[in-house]
Amino acid sequence: MKKNILYLVAFMSIIFVACNPLKDEINNIKPVAADKTLTISTTTLYATAAAANTGISAMLNSTYPQLSDGSKANVTYNFKTNTIKPADSVFANIQYTVTTDDYTTGAPVVGNFSKNTSTGVITIFNTYSVAQAAAFLEWKYPQATTPAYKLVLLTYQFFQSNATPSAGVTVTEAFLLLPNGWQKIYLVSPAQYAALGRGINNGFTSADATNLPSYFNTMLKSDPNIISPKVGDVRYVTYKYMQTATIMHQKVYALSYDITGNWVPSLTLAFLKQDGKWIPDPTIYYTLVRADYNTIGGSNAGTAAGRTNLAQFGSFDVTGGANNWTESQISDGLIVVLTAKYPNAPVDPSVPYKVTYALFRGLTPTGAKSFVKTATGFALVPETK
Repeated sequence: MKKNILYLVAFMSIIFVACNPLKDEINNIKPVAADKTLTISTTTLYATAAAANTGISAMLNSTYPQLSDGSKANVTYNFKTNTIKPADSVFANIQYTVTTDDYTTGAPVVGNFSKNTSTGVITIFNTYSVAQAAAFLEWKYPQATTPAYKLVLLTYQFFQSNATPSAGVTVTEAFLLLPNGWQKIYLVSPAQYAALGRGINNGFTSADATNLPSYFNTMLKSDPNIISPKVGDVRYVTYKYMQTATIMHQKVYALSYDITGNWVPSLTLAFLKQDGKWIPDPTIYYTLVRADYNTIGGSNAGTAAGRTNLAQFGSFDVTGGANNWTESQISDGLIVVLTAKYPNAPVDPSVPYKVTYALFRGLTPTGAKSFVKTATGFALVPETK
């Protein structure tokens, strides 16, 4: 009798397990590989990259807690707005030229003066640095009483020690009143309009609207004054927009630096699962631009024939001929670029620099290598198998 009861209990257990769909589902869940990479677009709008890092990390921890350490996610989001609406965009209304009286009257606040400690004589300089130009605008248009996003095209005498004459040089630069004060922003130049076939009027029209992000990306990437951008950096570009032949506006457009090394209207941020939590990926991503190959061509990396070929064609020849680059030589060349582009990078082995570059193998694929900054300079991170 006891044996029969045991058989019955065992039989009922088999039935219960066989009919438990939840257990079937649990058994069907397979662990995710550590190198799993998600590609996600979120409809949530963020005003800044910092806000996006916080919000997206929370979303990933809530939605994908089961993914293992080492998993990655590339998440694309849009800004709350790419088109920044200035307080006044009418071209004629936003131009201002600093006067002699401005230099004198604003000097106590702006700081464009020196005082002889022996005689007490004060000398006013009719020049500004960029920081002093921003200080002048705060003096003339105080943030406390000025509409947000006021735009000014400011003409003034710019002085920089060892770079300009003592009397300065006349410049016209764009400044935008952002939440953190007056900031210089990127101004499309007459030469850039001319290069795009818009040099007659130095302005864009509605026909250019879809191409503007591409135009601005090219401008920002090729500008030598934009040094070491990091993923999430935001640049504001201002340009003249011709509504009609007689009505012109100065518009402002925001772009961000993304993980592909481009300035884009939407931003893709990278995240990493580490110690059980999703965090912003600390990796700095960079894709070589045409000027970088010329930089390597002028270095001692590789062979003379390889450097000449690289500078001419903008890709590493790995076909095995006279112009061939070995993996070690490519690494040496990339270190030349990283050293030039990130001269003040801190020593931090936890921050990888992943560099993508063009290869020539009959076609033109790409390769990528990772480096870290050590006490002796950038060093290659060995690939893990």
